[in-house]
Amino acid sequence: MVRTVAALPVRGLWALSTVLILASVAGFWLFSRGFLLTRMVLPQHSLPSTLPFTNSSVDEHANEWYPAKFERAIILVVDAMRIDFAAWSDELNTTFSASSPPPSGHRLMPYHNRLPIINTLNTEHPEKTMLYRFRADPPTTTLQRLKGLTTGQLPTFIDAGSNFAGSAIDEDNWLQALRRPSTGPNGKRPRNLVFLGDDTWSSLFPHELSDTQAMEQNDTLWNEGSRGWARVRPFPSLNVWDLDTVDDGVFSRLPFFLLPSESAERDMAPQAAADVRAKRSRWRQLVRQQEMLLHPDFGVSSQSNASNSGMVSAAVGLEQLHNDWDVIIAHGLGVDHCGHRYGPDHPAISSKLAQTNQAIELIIDAVDRSDRATALYVFGDHGMDPKGDHGGDSPREVDAALWIYSNKAWNTKEGKERSSRVLEHASALVKNEPLGAALDDDLKSGWWLNTHLSDDYRKLLEPSELRSIPQIDLVSSLSLTLGLPIPFNNLGAVIPEMFASDTGAGGEWGLLRALRLNAAQTMRYLDTYVESSRSHGFSDDALSAWKLLYQRAEASYQELTALVANNPKARQQSHVMLVEERVAAEYYAFMRVVLGTLRQMWAQFDPALIIAGLAVLVLTTVALVAVYVRSRHISLETMVARMWKQCATGGFIGVVIGRALSIVLVSQSISHISLLEASAAGLAIGVMATSCTLLFFATSDDELSISRPGSLCTRLCSPAALLNTTACVTAIMHGLAFMSNSFTFNEDGIVLYLAQTLTLALVGTALYSLMPSSSSKQKAAGLRALLCTSLILVLNRIASYSTVCREEQLPGCTPTFYGLPSASISGVPLAVANLAMVWLVPFVVLRVLKRSQSHRAMIAKLWISIGMRISMGMSAVYWLLDSIDGNYSSSAMTPSKKSDWSDLRIVLARMAVGIALGGGLAAWYSSPFCLDVVVSSPPSQPTGPVTRSSAKTQASTPQHMAVVLGYGNAFGAAYLVFVTVVFCVLYLVQQPMGGIMISLLFIKLLLCIETFDSLRDALAAPSLLPAQTSMMAILAYLDYFSTGHQFTLVSIQWSTAFIGIREMQLVICGVIVALNTLGSFILASACVPMAVLWNESLGSRVLKLAPESFVARLAGAATLYAGYHAVVATSSAVNAAVFRRHLMVWKIFAPRFMFAVPVFLVSITVVLLVATGFAAMRVLRLGINVGNVRGLPVAKDSGRV
Repeated sequence: MVRTVAALPVRGLWALSTVLILASVAGFWLFSRGFLLTRMVLPQHSLPSTLPFTNSSVDEHANEWYPAKFERAIILVVDAMRIDFAAWSDELNTTFSASSPPPSGHRLMPYHNRLPIINTLNTEHPEKTMLYRFRADPPTTTLQRLKGLTTGQLPTFIDAGSNFAGSAIDEDNWLQALRRPSTGPNGKRPRNLVFLGDDTWSSLFPHELSDTQAMEQNDTLWNEGSRGWARVRPFPSLNVWDLDTVDDGVFSRLPFFLLPSESAERDMAPQAAADVRAKRSRWRQLVRQQEMLLHPDFGVSSQSNASNSGMVSAAVGLEQLHNDWDVIIAHGLGVDHCGHRYGPDHPAISSKLAQTNQAIELIIDAVDRSDRATALYVFGDHGMDPKGDHGGDSPREVDAALWIYSNKAWNTKEGKERSSRVLEHASALVKNEPLGAALDDDLKSGWWLNTHLSDDYRKLLEPSELRSIPQIDLVSSLSLTLGLPIPFNNLGAVIPEMFASDTGAGGEWGLLRALRLNAAQTMRYLDTYVESSRSHGFSDDALSAWKLLYQRAEASYQELTALVANNPKARQQSHVMLVEERVAAEYYAFMRVVLGTLRQMWAQFDPALIIAGLAVLVLTTVALVAVYVRSRHISLETMVARMWKQCATGGFIGVVIGRALSIVLVSQSISHISLLEASAAGLAIGVMATSCTLLFFATSDDELSISRPGSLCTRLCSPAALLNTTACVTAIMHGLAFMSNSFTFNEDGIVLYLAQTLTLALVGTALYSLMPSSSSKQKAAGLRALLCTSLILVLNRIASYSTVCREEQLPGCTPTFYGLPSASISGVPLAVANLAMVWLVPFVVLRVLKRSQSHRAMIAKLWISIGMRISMGMSAVYWLLDSIDGNYSSSAMTPSKKSDWSDLRIVLARMAVGIALGGGLAAWYSSPFCLDVVVSSPPSQPTGPVTRSSAKTQASTPQHMAVVLGYGNAFGAAYLVFVTVVFCVLYLVQQPMGGIMISLLFIKLLLCIETFDSLRDALAAPSLLPAQTSMMAILAYLDYFSTGHQFTLVSIQWSTAFIGIREMQLVICGVIVALNTLGSFILASACVPMAVLWNESLGSRVLKLAPESFVARLAGAATLYAGYHAVVATSSAVNAAVFRRHLMVWKIFAPRFMFAVPVFLVSITVVLLVATGFAAMRVLRLGINVGNVRGLPVAKDSGRV
């Protein structure tokens, strides 16, 4: 007879999961909208015909603010060119000369003194050159730096996350002015533009960098008089393992514009033609991927063939490309990718810098040949840290280099001396200002000591002094020298040396004219910003100080004007020149105070949105804990059925109240909350508040009856209760750590302390179970728990030895993730050690399954013993080949040329994933249970006289028994197979040390499962879920740090994005990086259902009779685990809001909150939807209809069941 069993109820689980996840998303969204607001972008544009002074315009024939001193400009961006890459040290060459051995313990860094052309020209032509420390504003990601370098604006913190999905810049910038019709000198001719390199520019400036070649073929569409032509050749930028494609694309096409065409060579003198051919040959030799020269761009060799192929068109031929360009922008990525791939301390970077040096030599040769005044700007958009990464605000990340060269003298000795006096006087003015005391040092002084050089050699060398400017200073300087207006939103000051040698109309000093224009435009911007937003965020003190400084400078300027009004030659007198310098210093000080103040205070916090977001997050955290508490008494179906009407009503009321409050808050200028945000906040708060109230205080008629023997005091003082309490205190302590900035950036040490404390509590509980009063079975379980916890203690300590260091932890922290403190790529010994995990992890899994005899099942033999090892083995070999390639490639070998292992690595990675998903997951999905049936002989019958009853018993006893192996842990073992598949995927995306650490995490999680299962037997405790889920969560955090991560942008391992793929694919690369970064949290979340399923028999009576209560137990474990992460995430948000005016808010508190968001959302999604809703429910559905079978009779003659 077939017995009918209850169906598996899952609608309540999915409903609750959806509501909790959506509420979490709403809370984070609301808080972020209030805390991480973007800067308001003003739509105004500066026009060449309108000066920034009140009611002032330029001469209608001039059409420019400042007379253009350069007709042409070449902008060469060497991505990640740090200042010490460009600076030269004669002392370094002397110390490490070939004739003398290097000092003990020192060696020449591969990136020092590799750009000799800069030093040569600085020495031979100081009037034409200048090298600057080019300080970037964090975040130091390329997209945000390009925004600042074109608009002159400061980035907002939230922009850091958009580095890979940039949207078009719509605020005023010099590229827009350049491409605006009639912006040529004196309005006679539009500007012609060339762009080559990083495709990030194309995403930021889709209209300005729009290639006109196709349009030039159509006379109707093309009107040369109204716009200039453009040649745009972007190249993919995000494949950090490719060192050459972008650089080769730039270097191969620059000769079109810098060298005469091959047809023009026939009209030259033989010597000149030979020289051009030699230069063309040198350009071609710079191209490392010679197949680049087979591109259709190189298909046209003469102007006679003007077609869509090549670089020419019917309207613009090769001669026009060479003679008529105005601005060339070339952005190479080789140095940056070399840093990401190998780190700066690698021979490959020396090779890349040598290639860059040759390119600069060839560009300078073309500049010197030109009969038009041409400026060359060579700069890095950011630097790189000792590991080759960037994105943060450490000194080596923000200290880029800027080198300016021109074929026209612009930096005369007299101009340099006058600009130095302006800087000194401005520095004194800034330091005396109340707002200036707290400014960054780079704004107080225009000079900087190159400590990077001396630090690399342990103070063996004396640091040299260099000029220092913020990056955004380039914007106003570049604009004015090209005859363009300064962009409307610009905050940077002009570079004094570029104008100090100029004399304008009426003998006015060029620097004074430029600074007055600069300051007037900034004041106009500030006034417009204040008028455009009532909640602008500027303090009254700041506004007053800015206006006072500007008015003081303007008053001084008017006095100077009156002084020279009747004496045109007075400007040549020394005392008048000193007055000019003093007035210029006042304008310069005004610019520096404005910039420094906005660096500190530019954050428009919205208190209403912040409070609403925090309220939702707190209520969600409470709801997660409440679901666990109620899941012990009622089913999820009952919860949902009894709450949904009240929750809907609460949500509706919340929406009405929220919209009404938003109208009041906006009208009073307290908040700028929109109706959509107010509705979302009201809905989320209303639903979650109603849910928490009903879950905690409402009663149900059909609550499960739970017997609780003993008095209340006895229960509270029991070992199980004390252990659960310790776990709760651990979660609270983790959250409270964010109340201190030092605890926040030392979170890895805090997490280790909490993990070891909780593990020691487990050790104490295990020892308690070994008391003499315990039964032998309890003692055996206690010994098992003691062994497992001891192993966890040891493995936690081992995990703590793998780390990367935050800037704030230095020098007290030593990075070990890559093997050696100075290494930036994994060493081969680490990759070899990673191979041991291929044997160790499957061995541990099989050993755990052996307790229930589940290891003898076919799926265990095929997948865990064979398939899992093959998948892990391919992953380990992938990283071994990668480490060999990274550590043993020499500077003589082109680093980016794909080795013979390149295709093999891709195949290995894809096969590893294919075996895990196509083999392991498919096998698990079709037949997850680790069961085996063996035929055993019946127990021997007692000897003695045969009676009628004994004969009857012998006759009814089968001759053989079919024993089901793995029956007692059927659900736990089946689910474990699913987790092994997840582990194999995560193992692939971790670097060698990360692979070792995540393997140890998997082992610790299995030991944790065994520990708590044994403690439940030893203590006869009904539930240890609070302690168990807290332990799993804290282990996930510990492994996050041990796999080479910190809660900083710079620690993200971007190089893993290209595992198994050749080209940049945004979605796939993003998923791989996310798996690498959040791998520990994904694995721990996937293991949570085992806390309930482990050692659960296939014949579980609870599952047969009340499946809804079993599902509720699973949901309770999942929500309790998510609750730990909710406590951490909510605490990070609360402390970020509390310390929003703290000096370290954008460096420590805000990044910690931003990382808490994906950690929590990924954890709650995986544990509720993937682990519980999908995998656990799949296992339960397949096992729910299996009868309570222990043995089956087998026919004696056939051996069949």
